[in-house]
Amino acid sequence: MPEGSDRLFIAIGVSKPKGGLDELPGAITASERMAAWAEAQGYTTLLLHDAIFPEITIDLLRDKIASAIDTITNQTELKRLVIFFSGHGAALAIGDQYWILTNWNKRSTEAIKVSSLQRMLEYYGPLQVSIIGDACQEFSSKFIDLIGSSILDKPDEDQRTYELDQFFAVDVGKQAFMIKATDNNKSFCLFTEVILDALEGGINESYIEVIGGNKVVTSQALARHLDASVALEASKYGVQMKPRPRPGFYTDRTYFTLPTSPAGQEKSGRTARKRALKNSGANNLDINSAQVPHLGNTKVNLIKTPLFTVPPSVEMLAVDIEDPKTAKSLERDAFVNEVSSAVVRNHFETDCGICVSGTEVTRVDVSYGVVSRVAEDSNWFRVDLLSDSSLAWSSALVTLMDGRIVPVTLVKGFVAALHIFTDGSLSLFHRALGGDAYEDSTAIELLAGVHTGLLGQEEIIRAATMLRHEKHKIITLGCIAAQFYDAIRDVESLRSMAAFYAEHQQPVPLDIILYGGGTITESDGRLYADIPAVPERKPRTPDEEASSFTHHATPAFTKHPIAGHVPWMRQAWGAIATAHYDVSGVLWREQALAVMEYLAPGIFTCIRSEGREALCDLTNISAQQSDQSSLLTTT
Repeated sequence: MPEGSDRLFIAIGVSKPKGGLDELPGAITASERMAAWAEAQGYTTLLLHDAIFPEITIDLLRDKIASAIDTITNQTELKRLVIFFSGHGAALAIGDQYWILTNWNKRSTEAIKVSSLQRMLEYYGPLQVSIIGDACQEFSSKFIDLIGSSILDKPDEDQRTYELDQFFAVDVGKQAFMIKATDNNKSFCLFTEVILDALEGGINESYIEVIGGNKVVTSQALARHLDASVALEASKYGVQMKPRPRPGFYTDRTYFTLPTSPAGQEKSGRTARKRALKNSGANNLDINSAQVPHLGNTKVNLIKTPLFTVPPSVEMLAVDIEDPKTAKSLERDAFVNEVSSAVVRNHFETDCGICVSGTEVTRVDVSYGVVSRVAEDSNWFRVDLLSDSSLAWSSALVTLMDGRIVPVTLVKGFVAALHIFTDGSLSLFHRALGGDAYEDSTAIELLAGVHTGLLGQEEIIRAATMLRHEKHKIITLGCIAAQFYDAIRDVESLRSMAAFYAEHQQPVPLDIILYGGGTITESDGRLYADIPAVPERKPRTPDEEASSFTHHATPAFTKHPIAGHVPWMRQAWGAIATAHYDVSGVLWREQALAVMEYLAPGIFTCIRSEGREALCDLTNISAQQSDQSSLLTTT
């Protein structure tokens, strides 16, 4: 086996997606350039773009990537796997990023769901994974129905965590850019050229580390370079880009070892690029000409153009251009004002209830309890759960006037506040009965941040800290924090969060367990979690440092109740395929997968009317029971 074959580099470029999206020839340049670099570094290299293949599909990627991984793991351990993508991208929520493939408009699964891919790779045994994405993370109604795919099938292997590096061109809700072809240059993607400057040694000397007597470019050096250089290079074209690097390698951190002489470095890079482009069939690119840009060594006149009016030479790797700061801030304020104005009852004699606002409800069905309407408001429902325990919960199906069904997990001691906006989107949070207005406003502000994509990393960690400090008085926030921890594959924080619910004698929201918080078992129609113990770790933020319970060790729990049959938020459905189950949980998994095709758009789970039967099966509400026990609204 040739040296370096224990490292695999996969370069994917989608330049001609269907569905009315702009062509992005720079995605071909980007994927070929990255593949050439990888081959020079001794990686086994897989180049997949739509100048080689007619279409880039999930089936193609699954076949080629699985085969490449198997070829290596059949002979040795896969030490490092790098996956690079260039093309159109989208985001549906924080940590819910999609890379768009050729037929995304025909099948909702024809997109790479990055978080699902990261989870699935834990079953393939790499020691390190690096995810590099040169694509937008734009919110757009065009992509609202996307479900996406993890690409790979789940093998019969144990799950194993790995070190994770992430280098994304932009953060959620932002735009990345392609520079169009000129007389001297082919179209190229700006972020790719900036990262290649570093990977080929063109990096600030202060970022370089010395390891084993060699000058090297590490994960951390790449992150510092991107933070310092991407915005600067983008400004030369009259646009703004702020990358999102998250270096996580801590054993072998090296990406590039600098040659002893600049001449050796240039020769090595050029030779490798020629080999890779020859192998890909891209013979029309003159490697020795100025067609391959080196941004770090090129002077570009500053185009004095307003940020959101893109110069003719610049193509956005997304669909729409608008001022995200202004538009999203206004949207966030509107969300807060509307949800805050909805009246939510803060007491129920049954110690559990649902308050719906914004539309009429045609029926409410529950799996483990008795539901009745409150006289003072036809959209308020008290629910008498079958148990008085603080661990008691029930699934509820709230059917709206338009036929959509909102699954709501009811928890003892909480009221579920569901609000429907005029555009059909919804807000759902659980507030402790008897809670004060401050607790409500905090939850609403955080949900508004999720809804508009304006919730940052520190805010999410602060929410998780507050969640634990308040003993889960705002139970929904755990699902939001879990999305963030899943995006960076911080499994220990997921399990620690699950343990805090258990320590406070509350059922754990299903989403947290699906992302990796424990193993799912089933008994008498209810789900339970085996939650592993977590060792103590160092605090990551001032808020965590001030609260020892956010980073101290947590004990293991066995057969602790899970709250809900249905994922609380839409994003968590993507974790069903990769979650841990024992034999008893397999039926639930199959039933849940049968519901996925009926998912409606939105942040929270909402099911189209034709999915009622499958949803009733999943929640243990029989069709006959549903017909007999539902509440009908008088019109």
